[in-house]
Amino acid sequence: MGLTFVVGDARAALGESFGASVDAALRGHFPQLPEGEGEIYTSDDVPVAGWRALQARVAGVMQAPQITAIDVYLAAWVPFGSDDIIELAVPNAADPLQVGSIEALLAELRDFASRASLPVDDVELMGLANRYLEDDALADALILSAKQAAVHVRPLWIRAT
Repeated sequence: MGLTFVVGDARAALGESFGASVDAALRGHFPQLPEGEGEIYTSDDVPVAGWRALQARVAGVMQAPQITAIDVYLAAWVPFGSDDIIELAVPNAADPLQVGSIEALLAELRDFASRASLPVDDVELMGLANRYLEDDALADALILSAKQAAVHVRPLWIRAT
């Protein structure tokens, strides 16, 4: 089992039916989200076990709730500033939607990347497609995806594949 990071609306990340419910909950709290799906970006598949490993690695060196407090099941980061993770109820979902901030996520990722000697430069990140099998693949994919979400002002989703 793997996971991908998806930039776009909830339907692009979670499928039409469930995505519509999630999108309604998200837009109910963030009405300023752009309408329509916009340009969709999907990272390459990375191992789902890497998420827990990344969380543990980050937690070992710093406070980073945008990374360590997010669960793979149902989560997104939105293109608005906030240090808090909020939880929104979604009809037909067993767990609430966890929502963080892309701005805060990028700040945490840049801090972690500097501590772990990972690239954050756009040129280096764009050349990472051939590196996805290395140890830091998930962190690299998350940084690249978060930057795409910030540029396109769209939510970033974690999707189990």
